[in-house]
Amino acid sequence: MFEELKDGAALIIGGSGGLGSEISRLFARTGSAVAFNYHRNAERAQALQAELAGNGGRVLMQQAELADIAALRRLFEQCETQFGRIHSVIYASGPTVRISAIADLAPEQWAAIVDADVNGFFNLIHVAIPALRRSRGSLVALSTAGTRRFPPLDVMSAGPKASVEMLVQGIAREEGRNGIRANCVGVGHIEAGQGLSIQQDPRGKRLAERVLAATPLRRMGSAEDIANAVLFFASSMASFVSGEMLCVDGGGHV
Repeated sequence: MFEELKDGAALIIGGSGGLGSEISRLFARTGSAVAFNYHRNAERAQALQAELAGNGGRVLMQQAELADIAALRRLFEQCETQFGRIHSVIYASGPTVRISAIADLAPEQWAAIVDADVNGFFNLIHVAIPALRRSRGSLVALSTAGTRRFPPLDVMSAGPKASVEMLVQGIAREEGRNGIRANCVGVGHIEAGQGLSIQQDPRGKRLAERVLAATPLRRMGSAEDIANAVLFFASSMASFVSGEMLCVDGGGHV
């Protein structure tokens, strides 16, 4: 299974983060080469690189910020040079957001989060589309299940991710003729990444408790749950699936 992923690399933006690292591990276990960037935490990125290489994986790590188009181009060029093709581009990045009511947000706070998430994602796809045309590959973006059912006090996550989802749908529509598939995974209440960091805020902890109580499966998900959904979209199992959003949230969006 997943033989097609052994030809080339998955390039994971945010690949050393709480969710991105599990996605990186899962792709490596399929036999795919893995390339990932990091923003500031070089120590964590180096540890993941060593782990993947130690398990026999083919891995490339580079520092690259989404605001730096030149750095993104270098990352893509190095990945294609080293591994031949990029079969999947995974957007597993996103700024840490604060819990807030819309009325309490300052315009500069909103502008900063939109710049980091929406404009950052646009920069990524600007560089990624030519590479994915060459490989007839797959784009998978992590979004939030909150775009399907408004999450109280979490508009700073759901608002920008709604724009990310629209860009993904646009790529699915416009680039399908070039063999590109584009899909989103809607992240629910997960015991990793921001799902854990939000609980450091007392309001975030109370909100998480309410979300958990309203989740039909009555539990939090895992980073592996998200990684499995990403792998499905990137693989031939989803070869006729594009423009979709799959909520991995224990049924919380229902």
